[in-house]
Amino acid sequence: MSVVLLPVNFIDCIRREGQWGNLNRPSLKKIICTNYDFCLAMNVPEYGNRSKRKAMSTKTRIMRTQKSELSGRENYVLMKRLTQCPSRNKNSSSAKTKSKTKLAQKSQDSTTGMDAAALKKKEEEFAKMDAAALKKKEEEFAKKAGNSLQMNEWYHGLMPREEIEEMLHADGDFIVRRTEVGGKTRLAVSVMNKSRIRHILLMLSDGQWSLRNLKMRSIKSLILEHVKQRIPVQADGTLLQTPVPRPDYYFLHDHVLVKDQIGAGAFGDVHIGVLTKPDGKKVEVAIKKLKGLMTKKQRAIFMKEAKLMRRFNHPNIVNLLGVAPQEDPVMILLELCPNGSLNKKLKSSPSIPVAKLVAYATDAARGMCYLSASTVIHRDIAARNCLIGKNDEAKISDFGLSVADQDTISVDKLRQMPVRWLAPETLRLQGQFSTKTDVWSFGVMLWEIFSRCKSDPYPGMTNAQARMKILSRELPMSPPEETPDIVCRVMNMCFTQESSNRPNFVDVFKILSPDEKPPEGEHHVEA
Repeated sequence: MSVVLLPVNFIDCIRREGQWGNLNRPSLKKIICTNYDFCLAMNVPEYGNRSKRKAMSTKTRIMRTQKSELSGRENYVLMKRLTQCPSRNKNSSSAKTKSKTKLAQKSQDSTTGMDAAALKKKEEEFAKMDAAALKKKEEEFAKKAGNSLQMNEWYHGLMPREEIEEMLHADGDFIVRRTEVGGKTRLAVSVMNKSRIRHILLMLSDGQWSLRNLKMRSIKSLILEHVKQRIPVQADGTLLQTPVPRPDYYFLHDHVLVKDQIGAGAFGDVHIGVLTKPDGKKVEVAIKKLKGLMTKKQRAIFMKEAKLMRRFNHPNIVNLLGVAPQEDPVMILLELCPNGSLNKKLKSSPSIPVAKLVAYATDAARGMCYLSASTVIHRDIAARNCLIGKNDEAKISDFGLSVADQDTISVDKLRQMPVRWLAPETLRLQGQFSTKTDVWSFGVMLWEIFSRCKSDPYPGMTNAQARMKILSRELPMSPPEETPDIVCRVMNMCFTQESSNRPNFVDVFKILSPDEKPPEGEHHVEA
């Protein structure tokens, strides 16, 4: 049993709720709250031992709580409990009768009392407030617990379960991670047992964490005890045996210094920053930082880009250095391309020689040849998504819409897709994408490069007019004036209406760089 202190404004709260008629002064001396968990969750303070409590006067008790910052809901709950406490006064019987009479009189007057419906509505409002407050406290506690686990190699932070599952191979392999269940932040253990992966939530009660029957104050102690004593975490005998360490491309937030913002995207902002590697070496990086607290689905889409980029190793593809998934905001760490995007460079430097424009086009073709050989559909080829590296070479970037290991992909909606770069079959066949649609988009990018990005493709047209032009079966755009013949030839081939007659990227690259062997791709092998 815990004695609850009354706040200074308690009497005002009671009067405001129209419940004064249920009270008498002696009942103020013993306010007992039997729900200790509620007190703990709502931060209701306790005081002293029993002898000290007996010695305290009602006035002293109220004054002692002047510094307490209890919410209106806490006052309300205490008031409700107070009205239910039996009186210890010798004259309690008569006092109670008088109180009931007064309450009945007040309830008849709607201007001075609170009827049953209003009281119920008030109680429902406070219940919602309690649920939100407790949810926030649980999330904060889970986040703090997750942050305290960062030094343990088996804690993988906010990585999606689909990616975690690829790391668990043998029975007893396990990791601990952060997740969301019903909109709440939770901690979970993912473990392999009998060729099946189980995801088990860690439970928190009375300040202790538990897995099945064992309870301990810290998650680390709980995990290590299960491993050491071979205590099953499920009734089917599932054991935690081998912790799976974080891969070498995982970095802690403490290892990443975020500096100025240099760009923005659908899911996140791009910053320049510094990564401190395990050997102490500092490297300038581009940091793609997830915006705010995103949903589990949005976070999975964001991390899917990093997962795909880990497969790439080519000088004309922006290189992934790692991810920082341990806490919010999740970050993707990329090779820094100090000269910015291709479209901005062309706009700001109108005197770039045509030969250099051809070199940029060839770099991009080389990168796309590598991607197509790796069975990757980029889906967003444009000058804005090519970056210029430190050696003034073009690199393909931005794989947020890319897909791998599929010949074609169809999407239901094209609302946020850039119409001016889309192939006719994408507009005609319910959002169909393939390597051949990337080839069409590459043709549009060639037009951008040799027009020096002075305007968007299809200048002078609205999106609706550009769409009609793409579907007209005519040549959509003529090459800009200073385009070399070899590039004119490639551009016109890219704009072939029938995808089956359109060249692939090997064909394109052989025309632009006839003496160079086309690059081979990287093929993903399932673990």
